Amino acid sequence: FTEPIPILALKAEYVGAENISLTWAVSNAASNSYTYRMEVASGTSVRNLTSNVTKAEITELTPGTLYNFTVFAIANDDETEGGVSIRLYTKPSPVLDLKAEYVGVTSVNLTWMVNDATSNSYTYRIEVMSGTSVRNLTSNVTKAEITELIPGTLYDFTVFAVAADGQTEGEGLSISLYTSNGTSVRNLTSNVTKAEITELIPGTLYDFTVFAVAADGQTEGEGLSISLYTSKSQLL
Repeated sequence: FTEPIPILALKAEYVGAENISLTWAVSNAASNSYTYRMEVASGTSVRNLTSNVTKAEITELTPGTLYNFTVFAIANDDETEGGVSIRLYTKPSPVLDLKAEYVGVTSVNLTWMVNDATSNSYTYRIEVMSGTSVRNLTSNVTKAEITELIPGTLYDFTVFAVAADGQTEGEGLSISLYTSNGTSVRNLTSNVTKAEITELIPGTLYDFTVFAVAADGQTEGEGLSISLYTSKSQLL
């Protein structure tokens, strides 16, 4: 048997969070008699797989992790040609539990979670979309304050976890929110000289005006006002 020639054009056809599909080529006419050994290495972990064709799906990988894949051609006499390698990150898993901790007139505070073992190396891309306008922001932690928004406007916020290479992204998780409208007015009534006002937005300035109303339910005195900010929610 002749010595196998090196692998050509090793590339990834698909990169997922826990699996990667590789393809490659060989130009030797005898290549239909070859088998292929794939070495899958990450840190100190090394795993070997075999394939009878010039492609393979590698499974049971860890999300957001750098792997070195090396493919060797093996002839029928077990003569092995030096391998060809490719280094790839698996995708991070999608973020979890995306929610708004605060919705203001021109800003929104978002928080989310991620459970991957390698998440301490992640960054996050936040896509802010409204109509045809798209803006991208980054965060090194699992929270972000989005500013310079338009009052009373619907926004779609999508968060992607990004692996340590700064390029490999997981699937995005989205939330749609309206920013607060600064001219919102609500009327409440009380039969006593006190009231608890609920369903307010954290960290927002409100003007509260109280009017005394006569027994006819219509005749009102002059109102007395006070302006107060509600407390901001604590971001975890």
